[in-house]
Amino acid sequence: MIHILYNNSRNKIKKCLNYYNKYYTTTTSPITPTSTINNNSTNNTEANFILTSLDEIDFKKNVRVFSGMQPTSDALHLGNYLGAMQNWLKLQDMICKENETVQNERDKHSVLFSIVDLHSLTSTKSISPKTLRSNIESVATNYLACGIDPDKVILFNQSMVPAHSELTWIFNCITSIGKLNNMIQFKEKKRSEDNDNISCGLLSYPVLMAADILLYRTTHVPVGEDQRQHLELTRKIAQIFHNQYKTKIFPTPITLNPVHSKKIMSLNDGTCKMSKSDPSEFSRIMLTDTDAQIKSKIKKAKTDTITGISFDPSTRPDVANLLVIASSMSGQPIADIVNEFSNKPTSVFKEFVSDSVISHVSPIREKIDYYKAHPKKVQEVLYKGAEKANIIANGNLKKIKDLVGLYH
Repeated sequence: MIHILYNNSRNKIKKCLNYYNKYYTTTTSPITPTSTINNNSTNNTEANFILTSLDEIDFKKNVRVFSGMQPTSDALHLGNYLGAMQNWLKLQDMICKENETVQNERDKHSVLFSIVDLHSLTSTKSISPKTLRSNIESVATNYLACGIDPDKVILFNQSMVPAHSELTWIFNCITSIGKLNNMIQFKEKKRSEDNDNISCGLLSYPVLMAADILLYRTTHVPVGEDQRQHLELTRKIAQIFHNQYKTKIFPTPITLNPVHSKKIMSLNDGTCKMSKSDPSEFSRIMLTDTDAQIKSKIKKAKTDTITGISFDPSTRPDVANLLVIASSMSGQPIADIVNEFSNKPTSVFKEFVSDSVISHVSPIREKIDYYKAHPKKVQEVLYKGAEKANIIANGNLKKIKDLVGLYH
C-alpha cells in the first residue's frame, strides 16, 4: 500500500501515481487515490471522456478511431514506436477482430491513421518542401513496416483530403482567440519565440486537430498526455457548433490515454522525452538505425556513477529509462532484469539493452528497406487510403455545410 499526503498539489499526486503505474505494474495492480481530490466540475466532466485502457472501449456502439503523426522527420524513433505505434497496432487488431462478428457493413467499426502533413507546415522554416514531401512517404513506409495494415485500416495523407481545411475554417469562425491563447503548447512556443515569428497556423493548430477528428465523426482518439488539452478543446468546439446550429452531428470523442503506454526518454537525459527535435542524434534510436548505430548509441547513453543496476525513476532516471527500453524490447519484467544485472557492470547491462533493441528493430528496418525499394507500393496505399477517407469526409462535410448554410 502506498500512502499519499493530500496536502500536496494535485500535479505532484498525479506525477507520483503515474510513475508508479507506468513502471511498477508489471507485477502489481495500478493504484488510485484512496480519497477524493477536489476537482472542479469541468475536470470531473472531462474525466468521463478519458479511457486509461484500450480494453475499456465499448464495442456495443459503433467505434471509429482517428489518430495521426506529423512527418517532421524521415523516420519514427523508439519513443514513437513504444509510445504510440504499439497502441495503434493493438487498436487495429482489436477492431478487426470485433468486425468479424458484425453482419451489417454500415455497423462495422473503423480506424483511420493519417500522416498529418498540414500540421507540419507550422514548422516550414525548418523543413523544405522537398524534405517534407520525402518525409511523408518515409513516415508511411515506417507505418507499414511497423505493421499497420491497409486492409484493416484507412491509411492516408491528410492534405489529400481537402475537407480537413474546409472544416478548419468553419471551426475557426466559432472558436475564440481566448481559448486558443490558453493552449499550453502555444504559450510555450510564445515564450520561446518572438511574436513576429509566430504564425496564425500555430495559433489555430488545435482547430485543425479538431477538424481532423470531428470530420470523420470520430468516437475515440489515442493521444499522448501533451495532446489531451487539444482534445478537450475539440469537445468544446463540437459543443459550440451544436449550440449555435441547434443540432448534434458530432459524437463526443473519447481520449484513449492508456496508463501502461511506454514513455521513452532521451538517451542523453532521462528526464526529457525522446524527441526527433533534439539536435543530438545520440539522444534517440531511430527505426532505421543500423545494428552498429544502435550499439553505439546505447553504449554512449547517459547513466550515473552508482554501482549496479536498480530501478528508481526519481533518483536514477537514465538507468530507469534503459530498463524500460530493455523490458519493452525483450518482454521481460523490469524486476527480472534488475535481478539479473543488479551486481553487474553497467557495460554488461548496456550490451543486453542493445541486443534487445536490435532483435526487435532489425526486422522493422528490413521492411522499411523493402518499401523504400518499392515506393510505388507506398504511394498506392496512400492514394487508395485517400479515396476511402474522402468518401467519408465529403459525406460528412456536406451535412455540416447544410447545417451552416453553405452551398456544396
